[in-house]
Amino acid sequence: MMKRTLRWITCACALPALALLALPGLAETPCAGNFCWVQRGFAGQEFTSLLSPPGQPCLVAWTALNNGGLGVSTDCGAQFANLFIGNAYDVTARDTNTGYVAGGTNGVLKTKDTGSQWFQINDGLPPSHDARAVLLHVAHPESLFTALHGGGVFYAGPKAGGGADSLMQWTAMNEGLLDLNVRCLARVRGGTFFLAGADGGIWRRANNTWSLTGAGIVANAIVIDAADSSQAWAATENGVYRSLNQGMSWSPSSTGLPAGLAVNDVARRTDGSAVVYAGTRGQGVWESVDSGAHWVPFGPPLPGDNDVRAVLAVVGASQADSAHVFAGTRADGLFENGYSTPATRTTWGQVKDKYRK
Repeated sequence: MMKRTLRWITCACALPALALLALPGLAETPCAGNFCWVQRGFAGQEFTSLLSPPGQPCLVAWTALNNGGLGVSTDCGAQFANLFIGNAYDVTARDTNTGYVAGGTNGVLKTKDTGSQWFQINDGLPPSHDARAVLLHVAHPESLFTALHGGGVFYAGPKAGGGADSLMQWTAMNEGLLDLNVRCLARVRGGTFFLAGADGGIWRRANNTWSLTGAGIVANAIVIDAADSSQAWAATENGVYRSLNQGMSWSPSSTGLPAGLAVNDVARRTDGSAVVYAGTRGQGVWESVDSGAHWVPFGPPLPGDNDVRAVLAVVGASQADSAHVFAGTRADGLFENGYSTPATRTTWGQVKDKYRK
């Protein structure tokens, strides 16, 4: 269920050798006026993350449990390649060939051939390793970070004699971290601080040590604002929390949300605007247009239990002002809505066609 904010996947660009999954049905669910969710398939999978690289709105990736694994689309969600089969919580990539998956009890897995084959890279991790997040070290892309539920946070670099970094050696970075049940992990670009959501609260790492900055705030996902690193959001078991000081303190930011609502995921639009989305447990998708200060329901309920485990909002897939919101659910599949966002918000646009230009 947890998501962390990670470095963006690029390994999806080479798909010819992989079977593409045509999406069955593509039936629209009931609409509210001109607002419709379009069903993209994959019922029975429990989605854990949705992501898209900045500037590449037609590249969409997801991870899922129940052997859903990793799916990647390079055509705005019209079809997906299943690059990994198994349980997956998170994904990141080094280049078009090399990618990494946080595979739960399988630990961290790596591919060097665009996803045709995967192998475990768990040297140095505890014998019981439940990997929930994997992040790429941007300045040193041969290195990684992972978060373990039950093991804390680890850093990996190429193993001596490993050759072309096929083998990785993990080292714990748990100084001061008193709760090792880490559910999600975020790292600011440049690495000056980390934020980790654990079972007992939110922790912050700076100057090589962890401190508890959000006691009792159980975060399922944490997002650091890419445009302003002083701002961060946490999707928690009790609404949305926001920090305005790089995660050093947290305040409720749930005005408009039902009291006590569990939030599974939070995502900001990829164009850097103040529009933020929340995927909730049983109440669908919600939207904020003021950086999370106030929330309103986003569209009609989704089919089934309306439980959105992962949410993503990409901008510019079909035209400059278009936005596409993806919602990955607990068991009812993947859904998408496209709308137009004029400079002054007035009305929702029509849902986009099934196939993108």
